[in-house]
Amino acid sequence: MDKIADYLYVSRQLNERSAKNAAKFYDVKTVICNRPDGEEAGQPDFETVKQWLHESGVENVVYLPVTADSITAEQLQEFQETVAKSPAPILAYCRSGTRSALMWALNQAKRGVEVDSLIRAADLVSIDLTPMREKLEQAYTPSK
Repeated sequence: MDKIADYLYVSRQLNERSAKNAAKFYDVKTVICNRPDGEEAGQPDFETVKQWLHESGVENVVYLPVTADSITAEQLQEFQETVAKSPAPILAYCRSGTRSALMWALNQAKRGVEVDSLIRAADLVSIDLTPMREKLEQAYTPSK
């Protein structure tokens, strides 16, 4: 689990232990699952992870599965709205953490944050968004 913004952690797939640790050691209040169920054999499904989180005291758990190459404007908006209205700290997870970081970065680019700084922020938590540079640049809206 790595902090990519003041209010947001990103993580790879949660297991029972990491779900409990998110609540206990990081005081996570909201979890967003960006991983589709059944993506990989042996992966715990969303309902199982949600149960672990609820047992640990995390009540606000959102299922927003995405695939990196087909993230829609609606999914980005739902992610941003969930982040805006949910108690922090927030944890977003997927298989490796990359999709969740990309969701955050695309929304930040739309708000005028420069692509290089977003790629650097992700790099600080060992996530490589350079393959997504073009997608981030397309989302970038310079501040006026």
